[in-house]
Amino acid sequence: MKININVCRLPLLFLISLFIASCSKKEEVRKAPPVPVTVAKVELKQIPTQIDTYGTIEAYTVVPIKSLVGGQIVNAHVKSGQEVKKGDLLFSIDARPYDATLKQIEANLERDTVLSVDAERQSRVKTGLHEKKAVSEDEMFRTKAVSESLKRAVKVDEANMDRAKLDVEYCSIKSPIDGRAGDVLVDEGNVIKANDQKLIVINQIKPVSVSFSVPQYHLNQLKRHIAEKKLDLQIRAQKEDEPQVKAELEFMDNAVDPNTGTIRMEARLDNENEQFWPGQFVNVTISMLSEKPVLVVPSQAVQPSQNGNYSYVVKPDMAVELRIVTILRSVNGETALSSGIADGETIVTDGHLKLVPGSKVDIKSPDASAGKKTETK
Repeated sequence: MKININVCRLPLLFLISLFIASCSKKEEVRKAPPVPVTVAKVELKQIPTQIDTYGTIEAYTVVPIKSLVGGQIVNAHVKSGQEVKKGDLLFSIDARPYDATLKQIEANLERDTVLSVDAERQSRVKTGLHEKKAVSEDEMFRTKAVSESLKRAVKVDEANMDRAKLDVEYCSIKSPIDGRAGDVLVDEGNVIKANDQKLIVINQIKPVSVSFSVPQYHLNQLKRHIAEKKLDLQIRAQKEDEPQVKAELEFMDNAVDPNTGTIRMEARLDNENEQFWPGQFVNVTISMLSEKPVLVVPSQAVQPSQNGNYSYVVKPDMAVELRIVTILRSVNGETALSSGIADGETIVTDGHLKLVPGSKVDIKSPDASAGKKTETK
């Protein structure tokens, strides 16, 4: 059996060609001019833990307005959607029946007051006559009883008069808070019963409440942070161009919801410009300092690839080394890493596209690079 020697040599020649190509590529990298890059130092420091969640805007106070007296509505002074102040007149109920009742009670009070004064005078006279043995003791006590009874009648009249004055006052329905009126649910001329149907609902929207939930994973850290200082809460409408607004935590529920594994919280938002509206969905961001220092780099120093996130580390000989890194979290342009780099190492922040492992670099300051770009423009 004859073996073709030329066929056997083919694999060996292929391997030799790959080796030569690899060596030539390394030689090209070594002879290539340094790549201009910007760099930063890896720092060990505290970085905020940022919790992003969703919330709902709720009216800070919701007051359904009902009438405390029955009668016919003669005037509706409020319109649907109108902004109202505390004490503004909303509805007027026909007060004539209550005015008449008040006048009757006032007349009864005047009558009973006169009778009480006369009965007290007679009681004093009968007491004096009894001391002179001119009248019996039984007659003296009957006179005193009449006097005391009329005094009690005067007090009842006074209480009835106070109640009648309240009824007259209740005929003018006023707003108990500053807020915005909802839909007017009754019209002028409608007859209503006391404490029956809602006339209108007033929502207080300066300030408003933000209701949101946080995973129980963060519960212990939240409690420790709240015990030391206030939480940094940022609220933003669900549009990227909307600015964030600060809020103040007011309430954290005393139990974790077993169905969702979250804990409900509420924050207070001033909402002076009425940017937010009850029922609106918002983005909620909670920032807390990490409990221990972590390795931090500028976020642009970490790049994605098929093999995972990576960074280029500049070695003492000005050559770069590719490192696969693990991200903990990114906050405000900074990224915390758990592996892949060490404290104090120099890491590339700009110029990644022109780099390959082993490339030589020429470190440029960010300010200088910005200046060059400006001049080019």
